[in-house]
Amino acid sequence: MPIRPVSLSLQRLGIFLSAWALALAVVLPVSAADEGTATAETENIKVEPLPESRIQDGRIMPADVPGNEVFANGDPEKGRQLYEDGVTADGEPIRATTKGDISVTGTQFSCVNCHRPSGMGSSEGGNYVPPITGSHVFNKRVLNRELRNERFKEFYKESQPKSFWVELRQPRLRPAYTNETLARAIRAGVAPTGRELASIMPRYELSDRDVANLIAYMRTISIEDDPGVGEEKIHLATIVSDNTDPTLRDAFLKTVNIFAEWTNKDLGSQIARPNFSPYYRSEFIDSFKLWEMHTWRLEGPRDTWPEQLEAYYAEQPVFAVVSGLVKGAWKPVGDFCDAKRLPCVFPNTTLPRIEDAEGNYTLYFSRGLQLEGEVLSRFLAKGDTAPETILQLRADSASGRTPADAFVQAAARDLPNAEVETRGFATGEEVEVAIAKAAADAGDIDTLVIWPGDHAEAAVEALNRHAPDIATIVLPSPAFEVAREKVDPALHDRVRLTFPYEKPSGYHPRSFRVRAWMRSRGLPLPDWRMQYQTYYALTMLQFGFEHLLTDYHRDYLIEIIEHEAENELNPGTHPNLALGPGQRFASKGAHVIALDAEARKGHKAVSGWIVP
Repeated sequence: MPIRPVSLSLQRLGIFLSAWALALAVVLPVSAADEGTATAETENIKVEPLPESRIQDGRIMPADVPGNEVFANGDPEKGRQLYEDGVTADGEPIRATTKGDISVTGTQFSCVNCHRPSGMGSSEGGNYVPPITGSHVFNKRVLNRELRNERFKEFYKESQPKSFWVELRQPRLRPAYTNETLARAIRAGVAPTGRELASIMPRYELSDRDVANLIAYMRTISIEDDPGVGEEKIHLATIVSDNTDPTLRDAFLKTVNIFAEWTNKDLGSQIARPNFSPYYRSEFIDSFKLWEMHTWRLEGPRDTWPEQLEAYYAEQPVFAVVSGLVKGAWKPVGDFCDAKRLPCVFPNTTLPRIEDAEGNYTLYFSRGLQLEGEVLSRFLAKGDTAPETILQLRADSASGRTPADAFVQAAARDLPNAEVETRGFATGEEVEVAIAKAAADAGDIDTLVIWPGDHAEAAVEALNRHAPDIATIVLPSPAFEVAREKVDPALHDRVRLTFPYEKPSGYHPRSFRVRAWMRSRGLPLPDWRMQYQTYYALTMLQFGFEHLLTDYHRDYLIEIIEHEAENELNPGTHPNLALGPGQRFASKGAHVIALDAEARKGHKAVSGWIVP
């Protein structure tokens, strides 16, 4: 079965159940639990008393908060703008007060920063931010399995200070919010029970219209499962194109399908025995769904891919796309996923869609070849002697133009005194001619950079034949395997490669477990890095579902992965993988390596980890 994260297991749930029952007995009378009132309501540890002027007939009724009818007809789209962008209906930035007397304004304190796009809340820095989805806010909060499960992740899968656990154990029972009481919470920081909300919660200075708009939008947030979720199954897809190497494509699909098969064996055995509950798993059995894995095969010209993807999605919507293997730029797939608000979890690509990636729906390992172009510029600038004349040879394709353009832009900043010339080529024969000419002009060139695209083998063979007498010759990481196998050892001391992966001396214990998992299932390993990356994407999805429980919202899945990407699931492909809110590139830098037949794995790092 797939290797599960072991940071905090379900074994501790039994302790949790007992502690929860004890906490209930201490802080909440039975009648309060039955009626759903919130005598123990609190959003922080220290509660300040309310001024007497705020209490009328035993209720908290601020004079500036009108009745429900004022907030009944808001514009959800304007509310989304306020929630996500921190902009009022008049186009002005929001204003608020936090921590009692700190005035703030602008997008830094928009709702989405803490409560997240899904409305499911978050936990950072020892602070718990509760969910504010439509189903959470507009229903009363009572002590039941849903409330317990809602906080399972925070209790048992995160490292938090003791003060956080004390706060989290408060039941926060309350009646359902009305428009009026929600307006009071937004403006004055007062819960329906009259208790003060946490001081970190901003008190917003909003007009009646803005409050109405925000409430209208909150009624739409994560109110039902997203497409692709069935009663017993969750539909998932992976994407391949017909122009990829058949051997790699076959190994990729076998990795995906065997992982899904073993995941279903594990889930199926638990679902089949609901009364056999080691580690209290029966408490979560209603959240278990079998994986129905679909393979979306893209064929023919790239401009037909969007239509093919639409057809696949129309036939069977999926909840998420996991990994993927296509030749060329990922942009057509990324555009489709963003349009459908469909999570796409760590595809194998060196050409991610960079523009508007942040905050959207595709999570990438790195910026790929664009990153390599920028790292190379920084590496050359930090050398003992900065180059003066640099010749770039680039393929007339995205894998040639993308890093070449990135290098030119970065060199203008990092190497202002260097002269950079770029020459293009379209075929293997043309790269041969270009390298031969570079060898003839070697006296005028101190650095040769080659972005060969699909012509890496032709480029390496041309280098061997012409052996240009140039101090530094650079190739990108996609040419690594060909270079390691075929570059003439006489050129090893001059050839360098940009390498956005872990260096040979890096040590990741999980890599051994992943390799054992693959070998024990008879998987071919023609490209272990690609398959390890695929395994990582699959385990992140599996781990995300363990956190989702019954809240099958796509935005929430992405938020969980953002929060957990740096967990100990990295199989050793990169030094570190981590995401923050809205970030879409998990690895931020690269090494520069040299070929060395005597070194472990045939290469060694000649730079530190460079983050441009």
